[in-house]
Amino acid sequence: MHRSRIAYFTIDVDDLDAAVTFWSAALGADWEPGGPSSRHIYRKLRLADADIRILLQRTDDPKSSKNRMHLDLETDDVEAEVRRLEALGASKWNHQTERGFDFWIMRDPWGNEFCVLQTMYPELLAQQSPWPEQRGQPSPSISSAENE
Repeated sequence: MHRSRIAYFTIDVDDLDAAVTFWSAALGADWEPGGPSSRHIYRKLRLADADIRILLQRTDDPKSSKNRMHLDLETDDVEAEVRRLEALGASKWNHQTERGFDFWIMRDPWGNEFCVLQTMYPELLAQQSPWPEQRGQPSPSISSAENE
């Protein structure tokens, strides 16, 4: 017998420090130190509410087509969340309404798609702390990542 589980959701980027800044602020995640032999290729983010880590992977390969996997972020205010993510550096790509849902497909600063959805799991969303009102672009510190 053996066990398996999802350990990481991996996102390809070309700038690890900028990706730590964007995705930690977008997801409310904390940077988690990795081994010295891999820190020039990978950075791990720990989500407050999940045992799965986001793994940022440095690559120089250009993005050439639609992602085959992506993150879906649920929110109780889609437009406010879209504005917050745009202030962090994301961009709107496609507003979807024809599938019975009203949601935005967005792109992170590296062109990776992710979705901002209406609330799907209200009991889980209620456990999250609300984002502070936005008064300019947040600037989370990644000095730990730079010093490791």
